[in-house]
Amino acid sequence: ITLTTDYGIKDHFVAAVKGKILTAMPTVQIVDITHCIDLYNIANASYVLYGAYKNFPKGTLHMVLVEAEMFDQTSFLLTKFDEHYFLTANNGALTLLATAEDETEIVDLNIPNHCNDTVSLYIYAAKELLNQTKLQDLGMKLLYKNCEQLVELRPKVADDENAIKGAIIYTDHYGNAVTNISKDLFDRVRKGRKFIINASRYKISRINEYYSDFNTNAKSIREYEGDMLFIFNDLGFLQMSIFKSDLDNVGNAKTMFGASYRDTVIIEFIEQTI
Repeated sequence: ITLTTDYGIKDHFVAAVKGKILTAMPTVQIVDITHCIDLYNIANASYVLYGAYKNFPKGTLHMVLVEAEMFDQTSFLLTKFDEHYFLTANNGALTLLATAEDETEIVDLNIPNHCNDTVSLYIYAAKELLNQTKLQDLGMKLLYKNCEQLVELRPKVADDENAIKGAIIYTDHYGNAVTNISKDLFDRVRKGRKFIINASRYKISRINEYYSDFNTNAKSIREYEGDMLFIFNDLGFLQMSIFKSDLDNVGNAKTMFGASYRDTVIIEFIEQTI
């Protein structure tokens, strides 16, 4: 079982959840993905979980406790996707993990009377799965298209395919601002054309292959410390970065260029081919 929460690490909340899980299922292994999601930020949780879940064994159950209070949410979902299980509120957390074209099994969980909070509901569902209960016996089947969607996690391609409009969905530990524009989408729409990336009042027409890739004959790469760059990260998403980002000395994408969550990033394609 993995845990993704915005509970932080200072208080008793994470330990209490783990204690309840182990009391109910003493043999399970619990792994923390993170407890430092920005408060109530479903997009953050979806992105971080997307980056981590594939590295776990098939059959792992991923519990997401972000914006998931029992009395704030209308329903809770148990999803089977890519041979993994996900417990989330019906709040859009699935948007980045899977698409309507992917093969998913989703049920809107029945909530037993003895489940008076989200953790008890998740533990109930986990125990049922451990006992080989089928998904369809735990709730009402739901189609992906009928689940809550996070619009900001889906980039938009212009009707004429001359532009992609995306947004910043996550800022990582180094201050890199990650967008929702994937390399697959970029390559599919680009079709060999030149491009201009418009972000935070800046225009850039190049994407680095790696962080220090500045295509330069400069004597020292240190000359480029503090320069903005775009790169596709390890998960295949376009991100805005500062070379040798350092909040105290150089700064990062947010402090130097004002890049913040939900800020728009637009890639315009130029008809002239390379």
